[in-house]
Amino acid sequence: MKLRLGLVSYIIIIFVCVFLGSLIFMDYYYSKHHDELGNAFISLRNFVSSNENTISTSLRNELNEAIAGIKLIQIRSKVYSSVMIFAIFCISCFVFIVIVSRFTKPLHALQKATENIKNGDYNVYIRPTGIKEIRDLAKSFNEMSKELENTQQKLLVSQKQMIWKDLARILTHEIKNPLTPIQLTVQRMEEIFYSDKEKFDGIFPESLKLIYQEINNLQSLVTSFSSFARDVVLKQTIFDPSVSILDIIKPYTEKYNVVFDLKDNLRIKFDNTHFYQIITNIFQNAIESADENDAIFISTEKSNSYIVIKIRDKGYGITPEDLPRIFEPYFTKKSKGTGLGLALVKKLCDANHCFVRVKSVIGEGTSFELIIENAFGGTDENTNNRR
Repeated sequence: MKLRLGLVSYIIIIFVCVFLGSLIFMDYYYSKHHDELGNAFISLRNFVSSNENTISTSLRNELNEAIAGIKLIQIRSKVYSSVMIFAIFCISCFVFIVIVSRFTKPLHALQKATENIKNGDYNVYIRPTGIKEIRDLAKSFNEMSKELENTQQKLLVSQKQMIWKDLARILTHEIKNPLTPIQLTVQRMEEIFYSDKEKFDGIFPESLKLIYQEINNLQSLVTSFSSFARDVVLKQTIFDPSVSILDIIKPYTEKYNVVFDLKDNLRIKFDNTHFYQIITNIFQNAIESADENDAIFISTEKSNSYIVIKIRDKGYGITPEDLPRIFEPYFTKKSKGTGLGLALVKKLCDANHCFVRVKSVIGEGTSFELIIENAFGGTDENTNNRR
């Protein structure tokens, strides 16, 4: 395990090394002088002892005084060395405390400021204190903090604009889907009104019902998108997908060749508005991919404990390179497409725990499969079909 030391640890190590070095130097210096004095004292005492009979009394007294002076010098040197070592220790502690405080105080402030930035508070300021390098670091940090705050404000504004642009494009795209069957129904009513007024009376109630149905779908879409910024709350109900598909696709059957193969008595748990959006977007994609007279096949079936809904066209198909990207927002190869329809399909399928699978062969067409859990459960197959 690699040992990682902080700045304070390094300063403590330096302090201990300097202090111990000073002690060793002082000990060596004073020990050398003590040895010299001790040797002189021993030599003088030996000389007095060996020449005691030949030395006069006055000289002997002077020598004894010299010996006493040497002893006093030894005692004083020990006291002075102890005082000096204590003074060095006090000065070293003071210098250590000053250095550590000048280093650690601004560093603690810098650490606290970085924590604030980490938590999203970019409006922080550090007072430049300490040594020159620390002051320069604090100034650079303050400049960085100010720049981050400005960048954050710009990003927030940019994100809000992007969200509103995306919302507007999605809403525009989704409103077009209900408007298409309304337009087709009104055109049909207009043609029959001028050509056969008696027939017009027969189709008028049904056409009016379809128009009201699509208006209700528009209202549901507007309500759904008004809560786009809030958490999505599913309003799932249990219904027969075959019946819903007939209601959704019926306005298109006057103009497009749609072939149904729908099983009876199926049940799924799904959000009705989301189901309408998913089927409409996939069907519109099939219409745009196929030629005008090509058939579009829609089927429902039970497979084990799941309901499988298939919408298949005989268009050009999707290239293998583009197939993995068709659910990406804004990805489209159509000149007038927004690239949001299939992205919304994927999003709504995920919200309703529905798996969507796409198969495509160039020159043969594309098939979308919606795999939804059977609300009834079970694995039995029903053979009754709607056509």
